[in-house]
Amino acid sequence: MVMAGMSFHGPGLDPARFALHSFLLLALHLFPGALSFAAQATTEPAAAMAREQIAPSTRINSPSEPTPNDKVDAAVYERIHNAELVARVKITGVHRMVDRALSEPGMVAILGYVYSGVTQEVWKGVPSKLVAFHLALGDCDRKLQRGGQYVIFAQTDPQGRLQLSGCEAAVEEADATGLLAQLERYYHG
Repeated sequence: MVMAGMSFHGPGLDPARFALHSFLLLALHLFPGALSFAAQATTEPAAAMAREQIAPSTRINSPSEPTPNDKVDAAVYERIHNAELVARVKITGVHRMVDRALSEPGMVAILGYVYSGVTQEVWKGVPSKLVAFHLALGDCDRKLQRGGQYVIFAQTDPQGRLQLSGCEAAVEEADATGLLAQLERYYHG
């Protein structure tokens, strides 16, 4: 099964289904083989429902991608064009990506972090309340803060999960006034 976006949405999710979805999303980031285990451990209807809710990202905000113009500068246009998800996100969880092969007793090798969050606004990508993405330390040595709000430009990695490709792909909201204005002009005229 290919997973893109590591986000889900759906009106009327009850708390039990929401908890199952959250567990599956986190497990997939931390343990890529966890879906087969989780699907066996749950009832088939719950597993089928999870597979339906975790769908590949598709662009639904605009039928055709806007073209570059005087509304945004070239660097912002390039970030928008290369991203599969452009959103303002409040970080609600920070989880370590551990390399077990490099870890030794008393020492943990951290590859990066998996972030979960609540979207405040989605300009490009599937609008969903919850989103998860990862950021490798090799791409950015800065750790995003739990409770912080960021404008993110995420792409899909080869495993179908959302990732940020560098520090510039997560702009803290306090530093994003000009960026937010450009995004609004670009998508809403």
